[in-house]
Amino acid sequence: MARCVYCAAATEMYVSEVPICLNCSDRQEKRKPPAREQQIRAMLVDGLVEATARTSAASQAFNRVMSQFPSGLPHPDGAQQIQNASAALAEARKELMRAHNRLNDYLGRGIVPDDLQRTG
Repeated sequence: MARCVYCAAATEMYVSEVPICLNCSDRQEKRKPPAREQQIRAMLVDGLVEATARTSAASQAFNRVMSQFPSGLPHPDGAQQIQNASAALAEARKELMRAHNRLNDYLGRGIVPDDLQRTG
């Protein structure tokens, strides 16, 4: 039988593959995260929201450029417009993935991004 990581009581209960007894689990659920944790989470969620908005805007811009060429044959500067819109969309998607990864790392493993550790 496993031992609770907080009080060393015998337990068969696991939370995220970590043994924890019922009493300690109840205490963990009741406690509010410290203000610093809430600030970090809020900053990461805000970053994700902003990256999502940028990705949506870049996607709409790309769709507008592509809809200008219904025949499939763009005019001479159309190819450059398509490349520019595509590059902007690709960069926005990379930023969105970075924002997702930062939030997932923090929520799942407690990893605080370096830039947020320094702001504390």
